[in-house]
Amino acid sequence: MNPIVNRILLLLYTAINVLFVEKYVSRLTSYHWVVAIGYVVWIVFAVGIIWHFLPKCKHISKWLWGLLGCFVCVSIGLQYSIDPLSLQVDRWSAIHNFLSGMLNGHYPYGQQTHLGGYGSPFPVWQILHLPFYAVGNVGLSMIAVTVLFIWTVYRLYSARVASVVLILLSLSPAFWYEIAVRSDLMTNIMVSAIIVEWLMHRRIQLEDHVLGIGILMGCMLSTRLVAIIPLCVVYGYAFLQMNWRKQCALILVVALVFVATFLPFVFWKGSTLLFFEYNPFVLQTRQGNIGVLLLFALAAIGITIWLRERLAYRLITTGLLLTGLVTLAFVAKMWQDNVWTELFSPTFDITYLSIALPFYVLQLSLLLANSDRPTPVSNS
Repeated sequence: MNPIVNRILLLLYTAINVLFVEKYVSRLTSYHWVVAIGYVVWIVFAVGIIWHFLPKCKHISKWLWGLLGCFVCVSIGLQYSIDPLSLQVDRWSAIHNFLSGMLNGHYPYGQQTHLGGYGSPFPVWQILHLPFYAVGNVGLSMIAVTVLFIWTVYRLYSARVASVVLILLSLSPAFWYEIAVRSDLMTNIMVSAIIVEWLMHRRIQLEDHVLGIGILMGCMLSTRLVAIIPLCVVYGYAFLQMNWRKQCALILVVALVFVATFLPFVFWKGSTLLFFEYNPFVLQTRQGNIGVLLLFALAAIGITIWLRERLAYRLITTGLLLTGLVTLAFVAKMWQDNVWTELFSPTFDITYLSIALPFYVLQLSLLLANSDRPTPVSNS
């Protein structure tokens, strides 16, 4: 891959994390810029160490499982050391209170979070958290999916690549923030990344599996709207190449599956779901506007056409699209409100930028570990 692309990847990874450092350290000290500079120096130093010494490291698998075990212990300890009710982030209670209400016979989309808000995740994502709700902590999904992500990289690539992924994630303040506040945002995107990488590894062609991929897309759409973007990147050009009958069939399957996941809640109390001021559709689209979505859609189509057989660039392409979507939404909001200096205010939730991190981290890890990727699936 082009060395310039490598530097862009490192810059994007670092920039997202520096924003987190600036936002939260600035609340503690006026010398936050010193911490930010120190973090940048530390990342450059760490990447240099990985680049030069990891390829020479022996018994890498043992190191990987040891590091992964430490990560799990530290992550669980971190979560249980923080009272979730003290958190000013309610993503965990948007899921916990939804499931609690549903299992106790109360309409789930009418349940408020511990901060008085309402849940935005769609039904499939909520239901997938039932095992974690059963053990009393839906935030454990972040830890479980991270372990699954590392294991997926290990199986599809190598222990070296998986080790770098774990190291880069562990060096990310944005990643630890997600774990500490029991957020499910990055978790959702990691699941998308896992699915896409397995589909690529298995060489699953869209034209030959319209029904199966359509069902999968519909289910992913019923987690968060943004979660379908990685699948669209991989199969976008193949979709454009199919005949109109298969295109219509795919769209129909995706739509039917998506709608079907909501039907139980529509029959239960449809007015609350569809006409409620804070229904999940409103909450998932409030960060953007129609102009941003149209601009993003046009850019995504153009990028998909350019990508074609260049699916080796799928990871950075997906990351850039996710980063671009959030950035466009922020810029549109700043333009609308004529506020250009309040990026760290509650109006702009910079945690949304972290959705691109799994893709940047995996691409960086492939480069740093000097590992060849499996031949990507053809778009033909």
